[in-house]
Amino acid sequence: MKLTAIPLAALALVCATAVAQEFSVYKWVDNEGVPHYTDRPPNSTEATRTGIRSQRTDPNAVMARAEQRSEQFAEQNEARQEGQTAEDEAAAARQKTMDERKANCEQARERAATYNTARRLYRPLADGGREYLTDQELSEARAAADEAVNTWCK
Repeated sequence: MKLTAIPLAALALVCATAVAQEFSVYKWVDNEGVPHYTDRPPNSTEATRTGIRSQRTDPNAVMARAEQRSEQFAEQNEARQEGQTAEDEAAAARQKTMDERKANCEQARERAATYNTARRLYRPLADGGREYLTDQELSEARAAADEAVNTWCK
């Protein structure tokens, strides 16, 4: 049974890719019981004509179709790779953004903790001195630090 499937599959392939010169298919069985299929009946055995009619294959047409399919496959593969590259770049950009947000969040929390626990804050002056913030400026700096935590840590 398995042996008959192979010649039939080959025959189907021939039929599918055939061009011009139609011919009949003959079946015959050898002494060991193995079926054979051919386009010419053998002289030494009895062969039966099957109902299958086929055409000869044009090798040039087959090669042209194979090359066309190969080119299509290469184009599809290239498009897939480009799509994968774009996805990888987008993932890297998302990861970079997440890392920056995480670093900014940590920095904002540290600043807010410092501002909320310090009794007095100052601004450094150009000559190395310090200018201490008024109570209103201290409240505004603490509010800005808390807002930065809300912005970066969401």
